[in-house]
Amino acid sequence: MLVRHGSEVLFSFRRHVRRISMKVKRMVKEKERQIIEHMRQGKRFNISAIARRLNLPISTVSDRIRRIEKDYVMKRISLLNFPSTGHYANALLAMKVEGQKDRMLEFLRQDRNVNSIYHTNTNFTFLVDVVCRQNHELVQWMTDVKDRFQAEILPFHILKVEEKERFVP
Repeated sequence: MLVRHGSEVLFSFRRHVRRISMKVKRMVKEKERQIIEHMRQGKRFNISAIARRLNLPISTVSDRIRRIEKDYVMKRISLLNFPSTGHYANALLAMKVEGQKDRMLEFLRQDRNVNSIYHTNTNFTFLVDVVCRQNHELVQWMTDVKDRFQAEILPFHILKVEEKERFVP
């Protein structure tokens, strides 16, 4: 039988109890979830306004934001509107490569057109978000990568972003 006790997990076998220390990530509390929701709205957030809306003291909201940033936030960034920067070609590329995964990953990390890189558990090795100024540049980029790494690429061209980064636990 498995029983969680604080940050420890207890395994009970008849009369014997064995303690195993495990770092178990805590679940997001409801007030933290509400604060995260305000933080993810994409604009600068005002701690006192959040405190008023949630009926919490400013110091409590400030402390929770610090804890949220420490425990859950990978990094704070601004989401770009690519067309407003002159970049009109955006695609998610499912990429399959054999034997050169490390080389390809290093290439993708260094390439200025790559916005995001994901490892996948499908037949494809990576899912890559690529942004270029024009569609012909994106097609040329894909051709170069195919030739360089003997990669198979399945493109999904993004015509319009409806919503992005909206999940709140």
